[in-house]
Amino acid sequence: MNLPAPEQLESLSRAELLGLVRELLLLVTQQQAEIAQLKTELAQLKQPPPTSRNSAQPPSRDQKVQLTKPPKKKHGPPFGHTRHQRPLVDNPERVIPAGVSSGQACQANLQGVTPAHIQRRQLTELPSVKPLVIETQQHEVICPHCQTLNLGALPAGLEAERHFGPRLEATVIYLKQQQHLSYERLVQVLQELYGVTLSEGGARSIVERASRLALPVAAQIKEQVRSSPHIQSDETSARVAGANWWQWVFRSAAGIYHTIVPRRNAAVIADFMDDAVAEVWNCDCFSAQLKAPTELCQLCLAHQLRDLQRVLDETGQHAWAAAVQKLFRAAIHLKNRFTAALPELTWRGYWRRVTELENRLDRLLSR
Repeated sequence: MNLPAPEQLESLSRAELLGLVRELLLLVTQQQAEIAQLKTELAQLKQPPPTSRNSAQPPSRDQKVQLTKPPKKKHGPPFGHTRHQRPLVDNPERVIPAGVSSGQACQANLQGVTPAHIQRRQLTELPSVKPLVIETQQHEVICPHCQTLNLGALPAGLEAERHFGPRLEATVIYLKQQQHLSYERLVQVLQELYGVTLSEGGARSIVERASRLALPVAAQIKEQVRSSPHIQSDETSARVAGANWWQWVFRSAAGIYHTIVPRRNAAVIADFMDDAVAEVWNCDCFSAQLKAPTELCQLCLAHQLRDLQRVLDETGQHAWAAAVQKLFRAAIHLKNRFTAALPELTWRGYWRRVTELENRLDRLLSR
């Protein structure tokens, strides 16, 4: 838009002035909308970013920003640290004596002289590992009386359909499920450390066979957790065949049950619980979790502490949020004191402090 100079305004006609005013009003309206949008964006940028301290965001997503140069960390143990040495084993597998044959000064023969002291040092080594190939020879015998073919019984763990022994299969499952190696790296580890040649398909078959054998135990754990009076639950994303699925965990005093499904809704909890109803369900504020079949719902205090911290970060100081935070931390501390290996409180003292906390909560809610 080309605006006339101030000295040219008097020479404009009424129609030209009205057209100029209309253009200016339209420009002002557009700029006011842009200013409002920029103010909103600026207010969002001024708010503290969500972190694992003030939200449910995992620590891996926290921004690793270092505004100042970190102080140089001193290497080694702190001052006054007690020195720790690896203890010696009483019965080592091998003992290698390092005797003295002759004196360094006069070259006298010292092989028969009893040593005044023996310095013991030990090092730990792995034994050389190579695959152990076990061959079974199953006898086929035809009975001379009834002409029936009889087969010899194979030992447990060496069944006919097996190609790998129980210890090797257990190692494959451990590396895959506990150490989370890919099938490619798992095969590489077996070849380089143990000299075992195994294809990725063979490793996958071992894991799948183990999962089928674990199904009855998983069903038993599921039933024990489902019938527990107090259940805790949570869910997180998981990658399955290149797609986003959800790993659900249900925990109780009886055990921990995991399941990975493509859904993240209340139907997962309904399928898990079937017709059971918990006395207390502990979870976060996710809507699907809040629909769990339970008599009472206890929101996770750790999640609420982070939400309250977000309020404090955004407002600078909020007396009510700080007071509720203090109350929740006192409740967690009370629970830890009472459920420790050596409880610090009696039942009577514990319930007296529970009542005190509930009264504090009532006063905070009334505010």
